[in-house]
Amino acid sequence: MSKFTAGLVAAVPLAVIAFIYMLVKGHDLVQLVKSSNTDPNTMTDQQWYYVMLVSLALIPFVFGAVAGLTYGWIGKPMNYLILTVGIAVFLSILAVISKTPMLFTKIVMNFLVALDFGELIPLLVGY
Repeated sequence: MSKFTAGLVAAVPLAVIAFIYMLVKGHDLVQLVKSSNTDPNTMTDQQWYYVMLVSLALIPFVFGAVAGLTYGWIGKPMNYLILTVGIAVFLSILAVISKTPMLFTKIVMNFLVALDFGELIPLLVGY
């Protein structure tokens, strides 16, 4: 399997998790986004919900494609796993420092993405 395709396939579990997360917590997320927007009346809550639902389900495929190509550039599974976990740690530290809303969810998702791409892409490519 090509590295690009492996990245897209590895994104499927993340897209499913993001989709389920939006079904469960989507309305809370919409309210959070609307509260931070300067003009929250530009779209209805329902429109925001569907835009975010589709976005969160498709974004993993963009990251997966980039992750697959990055793995192709790095080439060694252990180095790639270290890179993915390192990025997750860095982004989690930034989230803590910035006191971002939904901190726990963001940290969990950082490591979920890192472990998914860090383990699945090399496995799907066949090392």
